[in-house]
Amino acid sequence: MQLSKYEPEFPPVEYFITRFFVDNQCLFEQETKVPLPTLIKGDSIEIFDISYNVDKREFGFNEDAFFTVYYLKQV
Repeated sequence: MQLSKYEPEFPPVEYFITRFFVDNQCLFEQETKVPLPTLIKGDSIEIFDISYNVDKREFGFNEDAFFTVYYLKQV
């Protein structure tokens, strides 16, 4: 049996670009080592077996961090 070394067609992903939008305007962009999920208005999520819809989201900044606040409504 002959074994050949696998050569990937593309290099591995080292960074992900996550973009945060308000309507159609890009508010913030960052690079991360892992992909970050971004929820938008109307998305459904489940937390501890309870379903919620994203009603709206807001963004905040301080000197060291960028954060997203999600307003959820239980389905």
